[in-house]
Amino acid sequence: MTPDEKQKAWEDFQVRQSAAQAIYDSFRYTDAQRERLLDFIGAAMKVIRGDAPFELLARLVPITARRPAIVSGRAYRGGTKFVFDACFLNQWTSIYTFGTTDEQGKVEPYHFQIEFSPPMDLDRERLEKLLKLKVAPGWLRDGGNLYPPEVIMHLGIVHQPAFFEYDILNPPYAPYIVKATLDYTKPRDQDPYTAREMVRLEIRRDYRTPTQLRKREADRPSPTSIH
Repeated sequence: MTPDEKQKAWEDFQVRQSAAQAIYDSFRYTDAQRERLLDFIGAAMKVIRGDAPFELLARLVPITARRPAIVSGRAYRGGTKFVFDACFLNQWTSIYTFGTTDEQGKVEPYHFQIEFSPPMDLDRERLEKLLKLKVAPGWLRDGGNLYPPEVIMHLGIVHQPAFFEYDILNPPYAPYIVKATLDYTKPRDQDPYTAREMVRLEIRRDYRTPTQLRKREADRPSPTSIH
């Protein structure tokens, strides 16, 4: 390739890059997209809690890829990464679930995540109501904010997010605790409670150890002690 050809190729690339960036910058989610996504998020909570089968998600949004889950980070239990078709939103957002599969082929999902690109305007209070995230001042033993209000926000480096974590009211006999994370870009007024632009949503199971399960059973009130 001659120097002139290299220069022409570089200029053509810059034109394509600018056009693609302009499309991204001008993108806006519709109300219909937002409502469909909220229905899907509500179903994901039921699945991760164990109240509905994994197949519910595949019926709502098709799975486009299945990949081995690398045992690190959020995929600590291994298994399979199920990638959902996010084209009903756009070409940049990703939706996926990690799960293990038993000998009968039944999937046990343990992690659901959406990474929004660009961020989506999602009202936090509406999500708290939809997902039944129990919110109260301070920490609650039966579910609620993991942290007191004054430390519930963690400032990050990339998005400088308003980062909210919740315990969920869990199934009493499940071998795991369900948790949720709502990750927003930090609003201009620096108040995390006014954040609306979501960059990540996560619902996950934190499995109890055998010791923790034994302690839970030991601490459970006996039928006779209730009366």
